[in-house]
Amino acid sequence: MTIEPIQPKTLRTIIRSIEKAKRQIRWKPNKANSHLLKRIRLNHLPANATLRDYENIIQAILANPEAQVYIYTYDVDLYSTLTVYYQNRLWLLMLTSEGIIETSFPPSNPSNYLSNPAFIYLGKLGKLLP
Repeated sequence: MTIEPIQPKTLRTIIRSIEKAKRQIRWKPNKANSHLLKRIRLNHLPANATLRDYENIIQAILANPEAQVYIYTYDVDLYSTLTVYYQNRLWLLMLTSEGIIETSFPPSNPSNYLSNPAFIYLGKLGKLLP
């Protein structure tokens, strides 16, 4: 994959959102448990998984310098998106520009999912963060 040219301001926004999430996992108000329950319902997490278990996966994604970083655009909104293998399964983490978790899950068909033109590949996390 090649790194797409992007505006420096956009790259700074993406990096800041990831750094904020690394410092503190934040969910949209009243959304953490609904996300957890959805992941359990879809068998992405075991039935006895806790929010802490789910957040441990998210923290592992954010800490992995090999994580692949994308920008996802939806209308005028930008989302930082990271993918990395966690326990032999590719997980995706999407953050708002403020570093709030939008979603995190293992896509059933990652290459198809990421082939959406709204995703722009930036590179590995370890090369993007200072």
